[in-house]
Amino acid sequence: MAATHLAAARRSICAGFFGLGTFMGMWGVMIPERVASLGLSELTLGLFLLVIGLSLCAAIFCVNRFVIFQDAVQLIRVISAFYVLGFAVVLTTGSVMMLFLIGIVTGFAAGFVDAGLNSQASEWEQHSGRRGMSFFHALFSLGSLSGAALLTLMLSLDLPVKWVIYGSAVLVGGGLAMRRQWVGTQTIAGTAANADIDVGADNSGSPAADTAAERLPLPVVLFLGLCIALATLSEGGALDWSALHMNRVMGLSVSEAGQTVVLFSIAIAAVRFAGDWLANRFPVHLIMAVPMMLAGFMLFAAVLLGQVAVLMAAYVIFGLAIGNAFPIIISQAGSAAGGDRLRDISIVVGFAYVGLITGPALLGVIAHFAGLDATIITLAGAAMILGCLVMTMPRFVPSPQPDQDGVELVKTDQG
Repeated sequence: MAATHLAAARRSICAGFFGLGTFMGMWGVMIPERVASLGLSELTLGLFLLVIGLSLCAAIFCVNRFVIFQDAVQLIRVISAFYVLGFAVVLTTGSVMMLFLIGIVTGFAAGFVDAGLNSQASEWEQHSGRRGMSFFHALFSLGSLSGAALLTLMLSLDLPVKWVIYGSAVLVGGGLAMRRQWVGTQTIAGTAANADIDVGADNSGSPAADTAAERLPLPVVLFLGLCIALATLSEGGALDWSALHMNRVMGLSVSEAGQTVVLFSIAIAAVRFAGDWLANRFPVHLIMAVPMMLAGFMLFAAVLLGQVAVLMAAYVIFGLAIGNAFPIIISQAGSAAGGDRLRDISIVVGFAYVGLITGPALLGVIAHFAGLDATIITLAGAAMILGCLVMTMPRFVPSPQPDQDGVELVKTDQG
């Protein structure tokens, strides 16, 4: 595949991850406002997040079962408009019923776009021969940070946020729809030609076709799925509940509580920009395991101390620890996958959504019956369990070798 096409595809993938993250960051900041303006209880908020999570899983089911949803490029370019506009309605509607109905649509759209982008990122890694997953997810975090910072600023100045949200939706949705350079059919055709596969012919008996048909072994899927479920539970739980905890328990204003999401997002973005560099120099399981166990302990201790400054610092450490978990796990899945990376990666991403489903629901129930302090302690426990679990990763997934002989390397601004 031509270096110029790979470089252009990389820019498209970067734009997608940045846009996806922007609205996630806006959501984290707006949770206290949504709870107050719509009169939501912790249990109702947890139910809403459960509805979105179920929609995400339904989207993954569609990707794996129906051919029409197995074109990653079309998923990104077309469905991203539904994602951003759906989020815009969720962030501004004054109706609880509309919140839930549009939440279902937004959940479906998020599942399709997320699976498409992660598949594109994995394809880019394999065809370029370079690590890039952490960098792509760093841009997701940077988008989350930008969205959170923008709305935090607007709220602190008592300015209306509605038109900023809808304007961002138009820019992101329209921008992705117009992006035409992706790792798409040109790559598939080229790969088939290089592997002596006749596109359009019956190659079922050829070694190349058999290799392309390989799927991830079940133990690898289950292991990576469990790891990524805990990762999304921890990361999403911090984004969903940290600001509300700071607002309700620690007594901060809505804008001050939103700063927690901003700091958490800064930490995640910073460590993800360094993620590919770290993964090329240290065992990937140690990059995740040691910081996760340390961060879990610090967050647990910070809640017990009950000091705002200590808790803010703990969220920063927690962000630095959890930041590379999702991209590293997806990269490991992509390196171990066979020819159908969209379907293989979508299965692992599906487990991530299981974490998003069970996490908010579990944390909502815990918050309702045991208080918001207990939700943050639960996050700390999940982080420590994930840290222990990924120590065994080399037993299940061999480390990828992106710089093998014969693989085309592409010069980018990352080196």
